[in-house]
Amino acid sequence: MTTLFVFVVLFSADPTPHQLELLKTFRDEFVAITPGEGKFPVAKNVASLAIAKYEVPQNLWEAVMGTNPSKWKGPRNSVEMLSLAEANEFCEKATVLLRAAKLIEPTQLVRLPTEAEWEYACRAGTTTKYSFGDDAAKLGDFAWSTENAAGNDPPVGAKKPNPWGLYDVHGYLWEFCENGVVRGGSWKDKAELLASDSRREVKPDTRDDAIGLRCVLASPVAVSPAVFTPTAQAEFVPATSKLEQLWGEGEFTEGPALAPDGSIFFSDIGRTIFRFDPATGKTAPFRHPSGRSNGLMFDQQGRLIACEGANTGGNRRISITEGIDGAKDGTIRSLAERYNDNRFNSPNDLAIDPQGNVYFTDPRYVGDDPRDLDFETIFFVTTAGKVQVATRDIQKPNGILVTPDGKTVYAADNNPRGNRHLVAFAVQPNGLLAEKKVLWDFGEGRGIDGMTLDTAGNIYATAGTGPKAGIYVFSPSGKHLAFFATPGDPTNCVFGGGDDASTLYITSANSHDSDTKYGLFRIRLSAKGFHVVKLR
Repeated sequence: MTTLFVFVVLFSADPTPHQLELLKTFRDEFVAITPGEGKFPVAKNVASLAIAKYEVPQNLWEAVMGTNPSKWKGPRNSVEMLSLAEANEFCEKATVLLRAAKLIEPTQLVRLPTEAEWEYACRAGTTTKYSFGDDAAKLGDFAWSTENAAGNDPPVGAKKPNPWGLYDVHGYLWEFCENGVVRGGSWKDKAELLASDSRREVKPDTRDDAIGLRCVLASPVAVSPAVFTPTAQAEFVPATSKLEQLWGEGEFTEGPALAPDGSIFFSDIGRTIFRFDPATGKTAPFRHPSGRSNGLMFDQQGRLIACEGANTGGNRRISITEGIDGAKDGTIRSLAERYNDNRFNSPNDLAIDPQGNVYFTDPRYVGDDPRDLDFETIFFVTTAGKVQVATRDIQKPNGILVTPDGKTVYAADNNPRGNRHLVAFAVQPNGLLAEKKVLWDFGEGRGIDGMTLDTAGNIYATAGTGPKAGIYVFSPSGKHLAFFATPGDPTNCVFGGGDDASTLYITSANSHDSDTKYGLFRIRLSAKGFHVVKLR
């Protein structure tokens, strides 16, 4: 919102006749995307969507941006040698010019597609390897690849389109999506990389003569801002309670968990698991390296279950550690490493049901590790290590909880480009999840990261940024109960045990400064926490 406002101010002149001619062509070449079979991938708060028939050509890019970075020059050749930031800048400037020329509505905007939108449009209702079928021998009629291209030299649209009239979705240039992933393959690639599900993760500053962009035109739905209104503040947060910082030297703290001896373990996702001892008030490293551990929880037998994430040094697995005793780090093994022979995206957070089975969330927020899975989901792992998809009815799962009776799972759907919901699922007899209910929508604000429960089943969720950063307390039905602020963006929380059972431990940024460190905090509340682990 802020970025686009700046461009409106700095770039608000009416288009020149040359710009207007090209912008009219650009606007006329959008193809409306309508719902069909399967899940229609319209982003959050989007009423309608259209996608460009062609990749952005160089003459349009130059008219909007004033320069042409391309290596292979040609007015109707696809523009290349641009970064992700420049692709987004083009979309923002094109939006302003199109609005000024009254070629789109004041609320419509040009942007990069999401991956779901891109693949939905590329496939055009097909389920085959390519939008024209499975026969790679036909690829030359639809795409430029290493078999028929000497360079990025032809104009857009020189090959046959897919069933929805979109050109070059298989192999002209890789096309940026809004998350920085590129889709579709290029003239530098062989046939197997030009399939409808072909994707590649690149660094945001990557410039290559095999990467360009295709735009979508979105019509947002007007949304009223969500307002969280506590109804029982004094019942949950005593007036005398104050937030206390216990430690503050972390890179990005996460995943606090109550250990059987009453200590609090937490992750510094950089590479270390720390242990805070309430008896001594001291924090010390427990395990280094940690496999990039994120969410932590001790099970009924006192074993540490850890979500080990992605990126450098990340093991991308669920680990289980036995034999922990105070500072003794125990013996580590894998509980789950793969789903159908595919490595997980980046295990994030977990919850344990009354039988000891594990639910864990598997999004991917950051990291350059190649992805094996083309979806983000909640997995269910039995005590024997069998891995199943618990539900696909979620965009980007983060924090997760299981109620003491094992009948309900709460999850944070925290997609920076989509849903920011607190949701509840009914647990089926086989452990899988159904009957999704949205309990709260954070709108455009920062959604929920981690969560914990009290003994009455109320939910304590870390969410928000700036003045809205803090702990949001919900009833099991989603009623707003209480809120208190944290000094920076919070990431997760857990109650202590024994005499410490009413103390909420919180991992959070130390401040709202962009270069701040992260730490561990605590505050005394009125409720007591629920845990599956039994204290010694």
